[in-house]
Amino acid sequence: MRVTVHIPGKFESSIINSDGKLIHDKVSDNESEKLWLETFVTSIIRCLIDSDDDDANKVGGLVEVRKLNPFNNGKTSKELLDYFMKGFETLFWDGPKLGCGIEIPQPTIISNYLVDGFIKCVELTQNYEEALEILERLKEKEPGVVTLIAQVLLLKDEEIKAVQVMNDGVISNNRDADLLLLQAQFCVDKKRYDLALNISKQAVKSSPSDFKTWAMLVKVYTKLNDFENALLTLNSCPMNSHKEKYYLKRIVPLKGGNEDLHLPSPVDVTLDEVSNLQSNEIGYEQRNLDPQLINLPAANLKSTFAKAYDLLTEIVNKTGWEALLKYRAKVFVMEEEYRKDRNSNANNSSNGHTRKNSTNSDLNGESTVENGTSNGMENDASSTLAMKSPKKDDQTNIEDMDESLENEFKKKRLCERWLDNLFMLLYEDLRAYTMWQAEYVHFQAQQMEYKKTTLEWEILGLIAYRLKHFKEGSVAFANALSGRFSAKSTREMLRYYQMERSKILSKNSGNANNSNNSYTHNFTKVVNQLNEKILECCIKLLVWNHRWYCDFSPSLINILSDLVSKDGLIKIQSLVQAVYSNNINATASNDNGNHGITDMMEDIYNFFKEYEINGADN
Repeated sequence: MRVTVHIPGKFESSIINSDGKLIHDKVSDNESEKLWLETFVTSIIRCLIDSDDDDANKVGGLVEVRKLNPFNNGKTSKELLDYFMKGFETLFWDGPKLGCGIEIPQPTIISNYLVDGFIKCVELTQNYEEALEILERLKEKEPGVVTLIAQVLLLKDEEIKAVQVMNDGVISNNRDADLLLLQAQFCVDKKRYDLALNISKQAVKSSPSDFKTWAMLVKVYTKLNDFENALLTLNSCPMNSHKEKYYLKRIVPLKGGNEDLHLPSPVDVTLDEVSNLQSNEIGYEQRNLDPQLINLPAANLKSTFAKAYDLLTEIVNKTGWEALLKYRAKVFVMEEEYRKDRNSNANNSSNGHTRKNSTNSDLNGESTVENGTSNGMENDASSTLAMKSPKKDDQTNIEDMDESLENEFKKKRLCERWLDNLFMLLYEDLRAYTMWQAEYVHFQAQQMEYKKTTLEWEILGLIAYRLKHFKEGSVAFANALSGRFSAKSTREMLRYYQMERSKILSKNSGNANNSNNSYTHNFTKVVNQLNEKILECCIKLLVWNHRWYCDFSPSLINILSDLVSKDGLIKIQSLVQAVYSNNINATASNDNGNHGITDMMEDIYNFFKEYEINGADN
C-alpha cells in the first residue's frame, strides 16, 4: 500500500505489486480490508523493531520519519492496541512472510518478525491476559505456540506456571528447538548449567542449522568451564553472512542523490549538555583520533559473526589469552601440524614407509630410539622417544607411537576460516586493551594526567566491554562523558548501572535473612543511587532521541517501567521534577537550561497510567 501526501492539499493511496508496479485492477472490499490490516500491523512491527535501537552508532536514522509511541495516542490508545492484537491473531499464519532476525536462516511460524514485534508489544504494554488468551487459541492449531505462552508468563513474572508449561511442552514434543532454547536460557539464568547442558544438546539436534541453538550450547560449555568443547562447538556454528539486522530505509531517494537530510533541531525539549552538542566537536576528534584506535576490526563485525565473537570473548575472559591458545592447539589442527602431516603422508607413500632406526642401550637396560622419516625430516612430536621395554620389537613400538600420534591428529578439527579470523581480531583487541592499561598505570606512577578525547575514551570503553572488562569500560565511558555528551557512552553507562544493580539485588536475595540494620541501610542507599543514575541516563537519551525526531524507544520505556515497578511512579515524578524542572540550570547569561523535560516525561507517565503498569498507582 502506498500513500502519497500532497502538502498542502490531498492524499491518495495506491496498491503496488511485488515487482513495484501499480495494480490497476479493482480490488474487492475483502482484499482491500486485509491489505489495510497488513499495512497497519506491519507498520507497528516496523516501529517496534526499528525503534529498539541498541545501536547508538545509527545516529538519528531517517530524520524525516518522526517516531512516536503508537500505543500512547490519547483516548484511542487501548483501541489501537486491541486492533493490533486481533491483527496479530488474524495474520499469525502469514508471519514467516515478514522475514526473521539474523540468528535463524529461515523464518518459521514461531520465529519471525511478526512474533518478535508481538512479544515486544506485550512487554511494553504489559497486556499479558489478552496475549495469553490469543496464544491459547492459536495453540489449538499450532502446538509450537507453547513457547510463546511460556515467554509471556516469564514476562509476567509467573515463573512456576512458565516452568510447568515448558515441561509439559517438552514432554509433548522433545524436538521443539524454540522451547528447548527457552528452557535452557531459564536454567542458565538460574545458574543450573548442569541442567542446561542436556537441554542445549537436544536443541542442537532438533535444529542443527540454527545459529542460536549452537550459540546456547557454546554458552553453557563456557559456564561449565569446558573450554575445549566450547571451542569445538563454536567452530560448528552455522554462520549467516548474508543477513543483516532490519532497519528502516528511505524508499524514495532524495533529489540530487544526497543521502543527508538536515532538519532544524526541535526547541521544545532541551538539556544544555545534550542539545548543545556541535558536530564540529565530533569532527575534530575523528580527524585527530589516535592511530592505534582507528578501525579496530572487531568493532565492525555484524550478524552472527558479532555474536560468535561475543561467545569467544566470554571464553577468553575466563581462560586468559595464553590458556586459550593452548586449548586452541589441543582441539584444532594448527597450520604447521597440517603441513607436516601432508609432508609425512607424501613421503610415506613415495618411500614405502622406510625408517632409519638406531638403538643406544644404556647401563640400565633402557634404550632410546631415535627415528626419522627416510628423507631425514624429523617428526617433531616423535623425534626422540624413551622406550622402557628393550625386549619388545623396536619397529612395533615405533609403529604404535606413530599410530597414537595419528589418532591424536585425527581427533583434531580444522578450524573454520572465520573463527581463525576472530582469533586475530581478539588479539588486536587484547593488544589495544593491554597497551591502554599499561599506559594508564605508567601515567599514574608519574603522577601525570592521562588525557584522551571523548571519542578515544569511548573506543577504549567499547574494547573493554567487548572483552567483558565492564568495570574498566565504565571508567572509560565516565571519562568520555566528562568531556562532552555522547549517546553511545551514555547508553553503555546505562547498561553498566543496570548490571551493577542486578548483581546487588541478586546478592541481597541470597542474604534475605540478614537483619543487620547497617547492611540494610547500605543496600538501600546503593540501590537508590544506581536507580537515580539509571533515570539520569534515560532522560539524557530521551532528549537526544527527541533531537532526532525519534520519540519512541521501547528499551528506554521498559527500563523506566522497571524503575516505576521498584520505586513507584510518585517517587520517579518527584526526582524528575527536582532535577529537571524548566530552567533549573539557567544562568543570567544563558537562559536555555532545561526546557520541556518534565512535559516530555509526563507523556511517558500517562502511558504507564493508561496501561496500569506495575507501580503506576503509587
